[in-house]
Formats: sequence, C-alpha cells, structure tokens
Amino acid sequence: MNLRALQCFVILAEELNFSRAAERLHIAQPALSQQIRALEERLGTQLVDRARRPLMLTEAGHYLCTEARQLLGSLEQMTVAAQEIGVGRRGWLSVGFTRSSMYSVLPPALKKFHRAYPQVELKLYEMLTEEQTDALRDMRIHIGIGRQPLTVEGCTSYTLLRERVVIALEAGHPLAACKTLRIADLADTPLILYPKHQNAQFKRSVLSLYRDAGVTPLVAHEAYEIQTAIALVGAGLGVTVVGESVARHGRADVVFRHLAGPGSSYRSTLAATFRTDDMSPHLRAFLDCLPPPLNDATL
Repeated sequence: MNLRALQCFVILAEELNFSRAAERLHIAQPALSQQIRALEERLGTQLVDRARRPLMLTEAGHYLCTEARQLLGSLEQMTVAAQEIGVGRRGWLSVGFTRSSMYSVLPPALKKFHRAYPQVELKLYEMLTEEQTDALRDMRIHIGIGRQPLTVEGCTSYTLLRERVVIALEAGHPLAACKTLRIADLADTPLILYPKHQNAQFKRSVLSLYRDAGVTPLVAHEAYEIQTAIALVGAGLGVTVVGESVARHGRADVVFRHLAGPGSSYRSTLAATFRTDDMSPHLRAFLDCLPPPLNDATL
C-alpha cells in the first residue's frame, strides 16, 4: 500500500475538507481526490462519505485512519531512530575495562559520553586486560580499556595514561614511615601479585622490577583483581604495586609510597583497544570522550 496515500488520507480525516487537506499537503485538490479514490479502489470499499457536509468518514474509514496513524507513527519513530543510530545518538556501546581504569580515565569519559548521547545504552563489563582480547575478537565488546594490553591482530591500540607505580603497604608496616622505597627495601617482605592470569602483562612488569633490582620476590598471594590485592595489603599479608592513580583513592589501612632507585623510572600504561575496521559512530563518539592518545597511533 502506498504510504503517501495513507498520509493523504489521515490529513483528510483530520480536516474533513478536501481544500484544507490539499493545502496542508501542498498539492492540488484534484490530485488529493485522485489519491483517495485510488486508495478506495485498492481496498474495494468507500472511506469517505462525500455526500455529507462536512465530509464524514465511513466505518471503514475510521478504522483505516486509526491503523494508519499508528503505522505512520511507527514509521516516524523508525526513521528518527535510524538517523540517531547513524550519528551515534542511539544504539549501544559495549566497553570492557579493568578495575584500575575506574580510578582514572574511564569515569570522566563515561560521564561525558552519557551526557552527549543519553539514548545510547552503555554495557560495561569488568574484565582483565588479557580477557579483553577474545572479547574484541568475538565482538562482545566495542572497546577495551586495559593496562599494558597485548597487541591484537586487526585492532588499534593507543595509550591513554602513562603513570608511575607506587608500593602499597599496610599503614602499620615498619616501612610506612619512609617517604620513598627501593625494591631492595622489600626483599624480605611478602609480595601480593595481580592479576592472576598466565599472560598478565602487569604482573610480569612487577616481577621485572624486582629482577632488575636484583631481588627475588617472596610471592605470598596472587589476586584476580586490584581491590582484592589492596585488601590483602590492608590485612597485613604483604605489599603490592599499583598505579599512582589508584593511590589517590586510598583507604585508611593502606599507605602508598613512590619508588626510588632502580625501577623509579618505570611507567605503567592504560590503553584503549578497538577493532580497526569498526566504524560504528557510537564507538567513534566514545573515542572522542577519552583522553587524546599519548603516542602517534592514528584512529
């Protein structure tokens, strides 16, 4: 059925006058009359009682008018939705993130994006950086925010944050009185590592800090995520290494100290990784809400 004919009929049903309806539709009155007659012929029934003044709809006409309004309204909603999805104002965005990103780059980016695109549904999945690789490949997430991510074939990755690391100690630890610490100072102190994953790059970097300082770490525990590691520190079970952005959101039973000597120049990174061929506008809009890249990678 011709949508234009339905639009013409609905306008005529509202005006109950061919002249006024034709004026609203910006067409000549004879053209409107032809549209309505063609519609009636297609349906095989009369829709308008032309003998009455003012015009009246027949019972079939009332029914068609009600249904046509719903159909045209749905069409308008569909059109607007398609346009908004096309520019990234409606749709969904799936973000994989590590817990440490919630201490720095991610909250302001989410806030900025939600304000600009409130109709885009945000799906947030906390996952290890190493788990984000498969999630990107399987298209379960549009973007991953992770610490020192591995190179993923078919994906673009760029650095959002580069920061020093700090040592987290129990507030009552004897070394808590020191302003800075050397790795050598921790030689006899149990170490809590995270995340507990065989390919975890951050864990490897921490072990490298110890190795480069000539210290064999006393690994006491391995935690799956950063908050568990910090809680174990607060319980007096050892020390751990975190990015300094985490230290800004500390807790009463834990103190944070910068490194001195070997390892003090080390910087941990947070990066955004996404499929290079993903041209969805909501992803591009979210990238604009993140901090600018700290390297020369192009989007």
